[in-house]
Parts: sequence; C-alpha cells; structure tokens
Amino acid sequence: MKTILTNCSLIDCTGKDLQKDMTLVIQDNRIEDIFPGIFQDTQGEIPGIRVIDLKGGYVLPGLWNVHGHLGDLLPDIHNLLPNEPVGNALIRGGRNAMEGLRAGVTSMRIVGERDCIDITWRDAFNAGIMLGPRLFVCGTPITATGGHSWEPVGPGGIEIDGPYEMRKAVRQNIKLGADQIKIMDTELIEDEIQSAVETAHGQGKKVAVHSKSPMTKVSICCGVDTIEHAYKLDDETIALMKEHEVFYVPTLICNLDEDLIRSVEKTMEELFPEEDQAKKEGRLKILWKDVRTKEHCKTQRDGFKKAVEAGIKVCTGGDSVPNGELELLEIEQFVLAGMTEMQAIIAATRWGAEICGVEDQLGTLEKGKLADLLILEDNPLESIYNLRKVQTVFKDGFKIDPLLPEGIKDFWELYFVE
Repeated sequence: MKTILTNCSLIDCTGKDLQKDMTLVIQDNRIEDIFPGIFQDTQGEIPGIRVIDLKGGYVLPGLWNVHGHLGDLLPDIHNLLPNEPVGNALIRGGRNAMEGLRAGVTSMRIVGERDCIDITWRDAFNAGIMLGPRLFVCGTPITATGGHSWEPVGPGGIEIDGPYEMRKAVRQNIKLGADQIKIMDTELIEDEIQSAVETAHGQGKKVAVHSKSPMTKVSICCGVDTIEHAYKLDDETIALMKEHEVFYVPTLICNLDEDLIRSVEKTMEELFPEEDQAKKEGRLKILWKDVRTKEHCKTQRDGFKKAVEAGIKVCTGGDSVPNGELELLEIEQFVLAGMTEMQAIIAATRWGAEICGVEDQLGTLEKGKLADLLILEDNPLESIYNLRKVQTVFKDGFKIDPLLPEGIKDFWELYFVE
C-alpha cells in the first residue's frame, strides 16, 4: 500500500523551519518521499494508492515517552498493586501502552517493570499480535537492598549488594530480553554502579539511572548513558553531563508544587472545557498525589533551564500513567519551564529516538525512515497544547484512529474513578 499525505505542513524535527503546502509519501511502512506542493489526485482512482487530503493539518514525527512504566498506578485508588496477579498487570499494562499510541506516542522507553511484562508487550507489538507503540524496555530495575523501588509493588526491583551481585542482575535482565538497564543510584555505591556500566556496555546495552545528588556525579563519571530525574542538579553536575554527553530526562510533571498544579487545572479548563469529566478527575488525582514543595520545584526547574542552556540533550518522559496523557503534560511543562515549542517537540521526538539508539530509523521526518507520524489539526509551534488536537496517528505505516473503539471502557473510568 502506498499512502500519500498531501495539503499539509511539516515539522520534520531536523532543524528546519515549518514547511507549508507539502506532500509526504508512505510506501508500506517507510517514508518514500517528501516534496513541496499539493498532490493532484485523479478522483482517487490510482490503483494501490491511498490519497489523504489533510486540509492543512500538521505532520510531525510520532512522540516518544522515554521514562514510562506500563503497570504503575499513582494513585492506586482501587488498591490493585499489592496483590495484583501478573496476568491482570500484563493486560492493564498493554492497555496503557495502547492508550499512549492513540494520543500520538508511537514509541516508549519503559524504565522498570514487574515480571517482564514490558518485554512481553514489546515482543507482542513487534510481532503484530496487537497494535501498540514501539517499546524499548529495561526489565526489572536494580537497586540496593532496601533501596528505592525495592517494594514488591509497581515496577518492583532486584535488590543487590556489591559489584558481583550487580553483574548477575544486569546479565539476568539482558538474558530475559532487556534493551537497556535501569539502576537506582540513590543507595548504591561507586563500585556497584561501575560494574553495572561495564557489564551492560560489554553487551551493547545502555544504562539509565534514577539519580539524586550527590550520586549523580558518581554515576556520570562511571559512564551511565542517561540521568533520570536528577534531583538537586547543580552547575558542576551539568558541566559533567555536558562533558560526558549524557542524556537528561527530568520528569518535570512529577515535580510540581501546589501553584503549578492549579495552573495546569486552570489551563485545561480554559482550553478544553468539553473534556471528559473522568479524564479531568483522573488527571487531578495523579497530580495532587505527588505534590512537591516550592523549594524542590524551583530547584528542579532551575536545573532544567541550565541544562537546556548548556546544550544537553533533554528528553521527555511522563513517569506515571496513563503514558499518553503524562507525556503530553511533560511536553507542556518543558515549554512552561522555558523551552521553545520547537525545542520541546524535538525533545519529544528526535532525542527520544537517539536515547534508544534508533535515530537512523525514527525521530525525524526524512526519506527512508519508518512512518511513525502524528497528525494534528492545529499548529503546535503556536501553542504546545495543540499536540492534544490529534487528527490521526500513523505507526509503522498503519493509520491509527485516535478515538476509543466502540465497546471498550475508558481507561480513566477503569482505574481513576471511584
């Protein structure tokens, strides 16, 4: 099948400005051609070609959420996580991923999940058993005994003590099929972090680290590839990140104070007054469950601004669920915290592909790349909130309806309404 998208504007995320009155050609699952002008359809009578007039719509690469969890719930209002069977968690996690795809998130990096459900869903989506986003997965996160995420709920954690146990845990995740390795540096010590990096890099795998000062500097010097959260990021650490070319995933949406949460609520009410009530209530439950102090929030946003100014590659990740909504909130926070709309969109596309090592295939609109596309009604460079005005989504050349199929219950209603 050849699909021709015409009468559209392109945001290709290569560094070019907005390109108007363009045509993009998809052959099977790849972008075959991009050229200026409107395709002249002969009443749709060309065999084997589907022509879609986007009526001035905006085309950009599919979004990336590079810090996600499929099975997390915050808040867990139905108290599912403590005793949830793995089968239930597996189904809920897959549904969460598919929710993200309909919102335009065509790729996700899952940075910690119980019982390999992220690996299971990655393989199912890749095999075409179900249609979901591309998943790049870390398996079970690795932590010190009693360290962050040791609890047997949510993503859980492999507890280790010493470099030899770390090596075994890394190898175990790789054996099970992890694409990257996730560690928690907050309670680890240097030789444990070093052994994680050496073992993972020896098998061609990157290391992502949930990080907090002062251990962030140690992790960077040990050679980790991505810093997640980076609590209490300071100037010295930013300089090290720049020197070592480390990616930064700040998860700003998980670091909001009361005023910022109220601002999100007000903005959504003003821009989307007709929004579904269950979604409104669910979003507020998530945001108010993890309120931070003003001091903490200021520290995080100041670090973010300095990292952006330093030229560090900053990527978007929503952390909580549902993956699609939290990713959109994160991108919006990037702009509110000082990025331009174009910078935020590149953070959510191009740098996401690069953090997962597939920038030659995804992340920008270029000839030969895979056809993962987000098509919008309005220009996101004029307002980042236009990312929510989805016309359609393409994943691997397949056209995805952003509306929930008839007969399927709403995700918000299932898990966030009491």
